[in-house]
Amino acid sequence: MLFMRPYRDGDSFPEISPDPRSGLYFLALDGDRLAGYCRWRMTPDGVSIEEIEDGGDPELFDGLLRGTLNLALEQGIERARFSDQIRPDRLATSMVPVGRENDLKSISYFLENYRKCKMF
Repeated sequence: MLFMRPYRDGDSFPEISPDPRSGLYFLALDGDRLAGYCRWRMTPDGVSIEEIEDGGDPELFDGLLRGTLNLALEQGIERARFSDQIRPDRLATSMVPVGRENDLKSISYFLENYRKCKMF
C-alpha cells in the first residue's frame, strides 16, 4: 500500500538529493521504499512542478501531482506552472486543464472539479 507525504528532515533516499535550491519533494512510499516523487518549488507567481518520477504508472503520477497541488493550496497558492520535463500525455490523463503557458490558473478549481474518480 502506498503512502504519500512531503519529504521530511531525516529522510534518506539515494534517488533524490534534497536541496532547497533544487526544489521540495512530495514522496510516494511503499513501506520504506521510495516508489515515486514530485519535485516542486515555490515561485513569486505560484508553484512550479519541476519533475515527477512515477515509474511509468499514470495513477502514481496523478496522486503525486494532486498531493503536491494540495500542499500548495494549503499554503494559499492558486497557480501552478509545469516544467518541460512534465509529460503532456500524463497531464492529459490526469485531466489537468493546462493553459497556453503550460500552467494551471486555479489549483482549487482543478482539485474540486477534475476528479478522476468521477470517471468510474
